[in-house]
Amino acid sequence: MLLIGTAMSLSLVPALLVVPMPDPADYAGLQVVEVDIDEASHVHALLDEGIDCLACTPAPGVQPWVVNATDLVTIKSLGLTWTSVVPDLERFIRDRNIQRQRVRGGDFYDDFRTLDEFNARLDTLAATYPDLVTPITVGQSHEGRDIRGIVIRAGADNGRAGVLFNGCQHAREWISPMTVAYIGEQLLEGYGTDAQITQMLDRLEVIVIPVTNPDGYAWTYAAGGYRYWRKNRRDNSGTCEGVDLNRNWGVEWNGGESTSTDPCSDVYVGPSSMSEPEVQALANYCLSHGNIVAQIDYHAYGELILEPSGYTSVPPPDWDELHGLGIAMRSAIAQEHGHTYTTDTPCNILYCASGTLIDWPYETYGAAAYCIELRPSSGGGVGDFDPPPSEIRPCAQENLQGALAMLDWFSASMSLSLPEGAPGVVVAGEATTFPVRIAPINETLDAATLFARGDGGTYWTSPIEFDAGELYTATLPSFGCDEMPEFYVEAISTTGTVLYLPEDAPTDAYMAVPMTAIEIVFEDNGEANGDWQASGDALDGQWERGIPAGGGVRGDPPTDYDGSGACWLTDNVEGNSDVDAGTVRLISPALAFDGPGFELSYARWFSNDFGASPGEDRFIVEWSDDLAGGVWQALEIVGPSGDGTHGGWIEVSFLLDDIVGMPAMGPIWLRFSAEDLGDGSVVEAGVDAIMLQRMTCEDDTEPCEGDVNGNGAVDVEDILVILAAFGTTDAAGDANGDGLVDVNDMLMVISNWGACP
Repeated sequence: MLLIGTAMSLSLVPALLVVPMPDPADYAGLQVVEVDIDEASHVHALLDEGIDCLACTPAPGVQPWVVNATDLVTIKSLGLTWTSVVPDLERFIRDRNIQRQRVRGGDFYDDFRTLDEFNARLDTLAATYPDLVTPITVGQSHEGRDIRGIVIRAGADNGRAGVLFNGCQHAREWISPMTVAYIGEQLLEGYGTDAQITQMLDRLEVIVIPVTNPDGYAWTYAAGGYRYWRKNRRDNSGTCEGVDLNRNWGVEWNGGESTSTDPCSDVYVGPSSMSEPEVQALANYCLSHGNIVAQIDYHAYGELILEPSGYTSVPPPDWDELHGLGIAMRSAIAQEHGHTYTTDTPCNILYCASGTLIDWPYETYGAAAYCIELRPSSGGGVGDFDPPPSEIRPCAQENLQGALAMLDWFSASMSLSLPEGAPGVVVAGEATTFPVRIAPINETLDAATLFARGDGGTYWTSPIEFDAGELYTATLPSFGCDEMPEFYVEAISTTGTVLYLPEDAPTDAYMAVPMTAIEIVFEDNGEANGDWQASGDALDGQWERGIPAGGGVRGDPPTDYDGSGACWLTDNVEGNSDVDAGTVRLISPALAFDGPGFELSYARWFSNDFGASPGEDRFIVEWSDDLAGGVWQALEIVGPSGDGTHGGWIEVSFLLDDIVGMPAMGPIWLRFSAEDLGDGSVVEAGVDAIMLQRMTCEDDTEPCEGDVNGNGAVDVEDILVILAAFGTTDAAGDANGDGLVDVNDMLMVISNWGACP
């Protein structure tokens, strides 16, 4: 983890006599309430009355609304209930302003800043770092404001790859431009003093645009404006102004996922694809640059790293690599202050969305494009978009680490990955192939090699063969049942840079298990009811089998896990479909097995971070060999916070032999329980792809004398293995098994030369 300075060396722009802040009087008589809505018609009724929902996708469920006394009468007339979150919004704004005035001082990041202050800060950076900073104006907004940023580049403009960090497509998300500005500033401070940042900026250029939506951002500060405004300020010739810039991009524009053609909606797509000057300006800049390889669009809130694709649950072809970078950013972020961001596609962990700045760069020019939802982690009324100033610096610090992880990824010499992962199982007696992706970034490939061994001895080598584009094929030799295959991949650039997978190879290596057959004793993909039992004491939200119907709006699965269509879900209906006030339990049919070596696996989904009480409930998996006696033992407990509580399908597996108390023979039963113990929490759960299986291996092939490396032939490769171990007792080269590698082993190889029978 990099420890960068705090930018105190830069002087602030001259302090304004009166700092522009939202006028509390504009919010007199307003409050924020969370309304529990169970029908879409009631959502539309409230929107038709002009009531503002702070959720960007108003939907059935518990969501925050800004209301006055008349609005509450309307809500009551519909038979809806509500809970006050901010009972006096005028006072909330006034208190927040006082807090901001109190902390304003010599540090730019002590408080949220106005558009003028951001522009002045960019000017200060350009003046302070003239050799590194090039000011840019990518275009103008609807109301004629400049959309400004800086390019950070060490040395000449030589067409090098660029990485873009932009913020504030959505005006109310004030923590976004603060984070983007901080990242740029720390990169400038680190160049020449921090070796990693220096190397990154010697290879890449970084584009920083803090405020993409200047009109909307200015409106959140303006007298008579609105602090929680989301869109730009397009004149729609009516009472409802603005377009959601992050629904106006040209991939799947108006595709129906979290979009609207109603100008009054916060997700209004605009009159046409790419119609907005703010979108056109950023798009034209990116296209004219011609070599932007990665970018992050910063938003708030939720502590999420959203990966392509945004509008569909079908993963893109290189999702493994995109997800790998997402995981690298998540790990870097977590190391700073312990906040673990969830990373996956929007459909899996938030909601699908069409026409966004995740998909347009990815599908237009192949950039690895992400959207990061910043602090806070989950619900809490207006505080989601209006966190206290004390959150600015820690949020910016942790996301600096995520940005550095991205820059490190793309400043590398090459990218080395396994698109389908490392094979964990090989068929005994047969060679095993798997794909390798090697992508040149700043250097080109010279040679790629697979290292493998099966008995803990010397690694033998095999060249990795080129297929097409960035794809190669590695081939593992055949292994016997009594071997434990180990292997790793090496790639060397033309300048001598060496990359390994795993990264710590040869100290660390992938391992596989030889097998000849798989014995499946239980398998359930959710397509049949079977002998499952649902029970529990919750008021609502019982387990049921079906095709996911909720659409992923409030943490529920939008799809099943294995692609068969159906799975087990809690309260599988649209709208207010979560577990309420208790626990729901799902008990499996009997799982029979007859000895050691069985592996249990299943996919689970659990989300508890929506609603008024996030992070309070658990998902519990238990097992029992005494169903009648009701004796259950915990297999795993997920939550109440941390990994696995933010949605997304997660596959887990357990070796029964490793579970304390597990009998040597079945049957056993599984029980999946989802709790809702918090007042106002939203709990969604799912289970799919349950399997109990055992891999067996029976080596019925005759040993091939002289085939010391096990590749199915006695040839020069075996001679090389013997020469490497000559004069030792290394079993890897001891062809005749006499305990010594000598000329007799050479003779055995020569006498058995050729393909194994």
